[in-house]
Amino acid sequence: MNAATARADAIVAARLRAAAAIEPLPGEATGRTAVEVAANVAAGSPHAARFAEEIAAAVRGTALALEAARPHPADLWAAAAAAHPDPSVWFEQAVLLGHPTHPLARSRGELTDEEIRAYAPEHGARLDLGCYEVASLREPPQWPTCCGRSGRLPVHPWQAARYGLTGPQRVCEGAAPLMSLRTVSVGDLQIKTAVDLQLTSAVRHVSEAAVHNGPILSRRLDAAAAAHGITLLPERAAIAEGPDGEPQPHLAAIIRPAPHRRGHPRAVPLAALAEPDPATGRPVAARLAGDDLDAWWAAFVPVALAPLRLLAATGVALEAHGQNTLVSCSGDRPTALVYRDFGGVRVPPDEWPGLIGDLPEADPRARSTKLLAALFPTTLTAIVDALAAWTGTDPGRWWRTVADAVRDLALEPELGAAVLRDPWPIKATTAMRLADRPTDDLWAAVDNPLAAA
Repeated sequence: MNAATARADAIVAARLRAAAAIEPLPGEATGRTAVEVAANVAAGSPHAARFAEEIAAAVRGTALALEAARPHPADLWAAAAAAHPDPSVWFEQAVLLGHPTHPLARSRGELTDEEIRAYAPEHGARLDLGCYEVASLREPPQWPTCCGRSGRLPVHPWQAARYGLTGPQRVCEGAAPLMSLRTVSVGDLQIKTAVDLQLTSAVRHVSEAAVHNGPILSRRLDAAAAAHGITLLPERAAIAEGPDGEPQPHLAAIIRPAPHRRGHPRAVPLAALAEPDPATGRPVAARLAGDDLDAWWAAFVPVALAPLRLLAATGVALEAHGQNTLVSCSGDRPTALVYRDFGGVRVPPDEWPGLIGDLPEADPRARSTKLLAALFPTTLTAIVDALAAWTGTDPGRWWRTVADAVRDLALEPELGAAVLRDPWPIKATTAMRLADRPTDDLWAAVDNPLAAA
């Protein structure tokens, strides 16, 4: 076992042990290697063998990511501008280890090592994205120019090869995968493609519900989101239909403008803010903050709480995790949020007719759970932990600023208690992989650091 593999194994094993401390798992988190820990926590589960294979793949992908690590440049904004016509790409691809708690954060499904290096963002990948003639394509009236004309669908090259698509009518060269791997930037546009790959918890198709709901939500929610400091990236979507008119989610795509096309040339995914420089350990947030990290944090926190303000005002819960949510900066100062991808949004059904799937949710607590779990115990916690580790300070120092900003919102009592006092909900991602329906949300609870702040 080389050094990168040994470190990767330790990282994945630590995530499994952390999961076992809070999630309802069949067995104990004992064992020397990640695969041994996986076998033990899954003991007795009918899905134990599959889970052990997934963990082995996650270790392999994590090791490859560690081998790809490069020191951060001195001027992040200049590096971002030079890396790609979409300046958010550099920050997307700087995130090495992915989701901060998911044990399968760097699992890459069936991809070989060579394919991982060719397609995964942590490897700085660039690829050719082809647009193919697809029969019976259900598409919007104005389909973006990257597709050339009606009837053409952008298809990830791995997916195109899998389904024997050849001779694309149009090719976008230099497309860059974003954090989600199957979403790529071609400069002014970011395109979510469908791939038959399990990335973390699910096979990444583009569902009929996503094709239907995203354009509606991004249009109707735009003004309300903007009023609370959030720019939504509007969506257009298309999906192929089979011979009987049935949707084919393995041949579908969602297209949205890149952040700079919506007035945010300095947009950084929240997950990237916690990313340490492989050479120094300094997180991106501290690099942006320069000499006054306290002032930067004081500016960032109200911006990061914009989804909470939107929930309080409208009942709409964004799944505002580190991959879907970007902070927009003026100079180095955080000034606004950018949000994309509406599959995890939850809305009051009476106020949002016409949506399909699981987005309409009548229970206000279920809606708030979706937001709180995404924003607080994963995304903000990762940033706080990174800043505390870099500065050698108590995390409570950073959480006090968050608690004060939440109190200033004067939330209604139940929501205020859920944010400030009650244990925080968090997705039980390991337990989900061992469930009979592994894509259904399961929840665990973690201590709330704001209760003592």
